[in-house]
Amino acid sequence: MRILAIADAVSPVVYSERFPDNLPPFDLVLSAGDMPGHVLEFLATKLRRPPVYVIGNHGNAYVRSDEDPDAMHLPGGCLNAHRRVVEVAGLLVAGVEGSARYRPGPHQYSELAMHRHVLALTPQLLWRRWRRGRAVDVLLTHAPPCGPHAGADYAHRGVAAFNAFHRRWRPLLHVHGHVHLSGANAPRSYLSPEGVMVVNAFEFAVIDLAPLLAARARSDAAAPAAGDSESAGDATAASVAEGTRGDPERP
Repeated sequence: MRILAIADAVSPVVYSERFPDNLPPFDLVLSAGDMPGHVLEFLATKLRRPPVYVIGNHGNAYVRSDEDPDAMHLPGGCLNAHRRVVEVAGLLVAGVEGSARYRPGPHQYSELAMHRHVLALTPQLLWRRWRRGRAVDVLLTHAPPCGPHAGADYAHRGVAAFNAFHRRWRPLLHVHGHVHLSGANAPRSYLSPEGVMVVNAFEFAVIDLAPLLAARARSDAAAPAAGDSESAGDATAASVAEGTRGDPERP
């Protein structure tokens, strides 16, 4: 199982007539925000499965209507995951849009509002756990959690509600954007204390979920204490192929 994760900057590798044949095979596209709506629609025409997205703080996912130039709508052929748990390619994806509030405007939220977004997912997560035996596989957000990927400035600070989600629901993977990567050594991914692989999707990254899925299968079959330790250790082997890195960060 491979995921193509994108966010914040449009890579010519992704927005290309050669797409998706110019990339390694993947099963699903996740957009972690601030990806233009026309790019999401382009991807939808190229793929067998709909791209799953959340809107970023810049709100540029909207597309102008052909019938009414003054009307805007969300991209067609795609799944908006905000405050939802959607299932695509056998993966359960929970989403929260936007960033921590740093000025007046849409798609920016206070810490309390972010906690409410996360709390709103609870009935769906409990239903999935009862029906599927697990609540969620991937958390998809625009903003990062608190931790190594949080920006140094106020606009790009981490969101504590996402760390609480890690502790409560233990997703395999958290894909986010918002904080632009620059420099050869900027970290693309890390393992959280809860064993969640956190990936910054800036421009694009191809994520191989096979090690994470295998670790969870072994954990489910083993005693809880041993399984937790094994899962966290194996998760560090998850493969994240780097995308290119472009312009310096903007809020």
